[in-house]
Amino acid sequence: MTKSQQERLGVRLIASSTPAEADLAALHELLTFYGSVLETTSERVRSGLAIKTTSRLKNTGTILEKLRRSGGATLKSMQDLAGMRIVGGPDRKEQDETVERVVALFEGETRQPKVIDRRANPVHGYSAVHVIVFPEGVPVEIQVRTAWQHEWAEVFEKLADAVGRGIRYGEEPERLETSTLPDASGLPIDIPKFNRSVVNATESDYRQRTGAVESARLVARIIALHELSAADGISGLDIDGSLDEDLRDLHDWVERLHATGTRWNLIHATIERVRSRLACAPDESA
Repeated sequence: MTKSQQERLGVRLIASSTPAEADLAALHELLTFYGSVLETTSERVRSGLAIKTTSRLKNTGTILEKLRRSGGATLKSMQDLAGMRIVGGPDRKEQDETVERVVALFEGETRQPKVIDRRANPVHGYSAVHVIVFPEGVPVEIQVRTAWQHEWAEVFEKLADAVGRGIRYGEEPERLETSTLPDASGLPIDIPKFNRSVVNATESDYRQRTGAVESARLVARIIALHELSAADGISGLDIDGSLDEDLRDLHDWVERLHATGTRWNLIHATIERVRSRLACAPDESA
């Protein structure tokens, strides 16, 4: 598929809320091609550098999400449709050495590797070094992370699932929408009290969501400080234990936020169930 064909496909994919089956099939065909390149590239890294890697193709939902944010024409320039990840130890020196080895492995390609150091300019807390390589002229993104950077990224991804994917792009967490609740009028409950409880619950939940995001970004800054201090040979900053505790706290917080979402769904289900039972109950006034 040529670049111009990819551009037109990207535009069509987001032209409506539901992409056409033919366009989804074309995207699948494109991803299949990228997948074959990714497989050989992964083996090249594993055998050439004796490094353990994980790899993935970007899924359709994530691609559509990204296209809607940046415009359909960007499909032709997406450099992370095929991705690989290398997770090393806790320090940046090893990370830098790994980046150099990856670059050297792909320097013989027609297009030279491109290094993007997100440690210098973290993206909403996310920090790593990305190396874009071009085997057969196809871009493959290789993420090189320290153990701390990887742990943080995994937690933040789960947090985004709980409070809204937009936080990955610097947006505010999503609010629980009271307007999506079924109408509770006519049910045998105190409606004003119920409404107040719902409002209070949503405000409390939103404070929890924003607090979790702020805490996650603070932990990212602490990790960066720790790694930079270690790289500069500064002693006396032994915070590994506290970082472990901070990340465990974030994990727990994410789990609580997921549980809140589950309770919200239960409120929906309960109202609908009560309404259904009332509708089926015999009319005692008859």
